Amino acid sequence: MRLLFALALLVLALLLVAFLLLVRPALAASVRCTTYEVKSLGRLQTLCDDGTRAVHYFNKTLGRWETSVKPPPGQTCTGRLHPKTRHWKGRCR
Repeated sequence: MRLLFALALLVLALLLVAFLLLVRPALAASVRCTTYEVKSLGRLQTLCDDGTRAVHYFNKTLGRWETSVKPPPGQTCTGRLHPKTRHWKGRCR
């Protein structure tokens, strides 16, 4: 009986370790960002909890919003801008 109980505990421990190894990368990939308006400068600024900063401003000459993104300290970002939605999709490492 004790052997069966010990075996069940071992299996549960292995399942827990496997679950944590599978879930951890997904949790690490989620980044939270906050965008707020800087009225004095006439722009929007986005700050993310990974250190990424983005500044959004309206270019009156071109008549459109433009964005500059600064990656987290010590990292570089690669990605591309979707031609229709104008949303950037990429990763920083």
